Amino acid sequence: MVEENKEEKTIVIKKKLLIAIVLVIIGLLVMFFVFFNPTGKAEYISSDSPILGNLNATMSVVEFSDYECPFCQASEGTNQEVIASLKQNDPKWEAAVPKIIEEYVNTGKVKLVFRQYPVHGNNNPALASKCAQEQDKFWEYHKILFENYNALTDNDLKKYAVDLNLNLSQFNQCLDSKEYEDSIQNDLNDGQALGISGTPTFFIGNEEIGYEKIVGAQSFSAFKEVIDSKL
Repeated sequence: MVEENKEEKTIVIKKKLLIAIVLVIIGLLVMFFVFFNPTGKAEYISSDSPILGNLNATMSVVEFSDYECPFCQASEGTNQEVIASLKQNDPKWEAAVPKIIEEYVNTGKVKLVFRQYPVHGNNNPALASKCAQEQDKFWEYHKILFENYNALTDNDLKKYAVDLNLNLSQFNQCLDSKEYEDSIQNDLNDGQALGISGTPTFFIGNEEIGYEKIVGAQSFSAFKEVIDSKL
């Protein structure tokens, strides 16, 4: 009788242990799928991505970029040293983003979407731009950051908020608390899942026809060829 009771207790313990192991495995699998995204599924455009242009435009140019990245700055038409080097290799090279805005965004054919991809060590410019977005001044603040790429300290970031007449108390609290850290991380996660290996990286297209990737500070002509082929 004693032996039977011991055997029953052993069986119960083993069952409980097995259930605990199964629950741990399920929990690990859930964490893996949520945080590591092994399926490679990701959003090209997130719900809080700033969008420039006609929201009803069927074609998107999605830009994953970093305010501290020299080639990102060149693509935006601001880092003249890098631009001079690129033009030395290709005299016909043109900064892509200003021309995309001029020829496609301002004419309503394409919308430009910006995704944060700060991989050069300082997240604060990205966070500050999201704080400006909170006050409907993303694109104005974004432009200032790329134009002043050598001045991106916290004091600089707060000065630019003053220059744009933002609510400074709201902006400073937003920046100091790193309010949009999760949003930045979401952009980074999506970019990694989409196979981004460097900045800037662009995706041109839409969900229906798919997206074509362009990597680096390529000349506007490369973008024009892809955009025209998809319009």
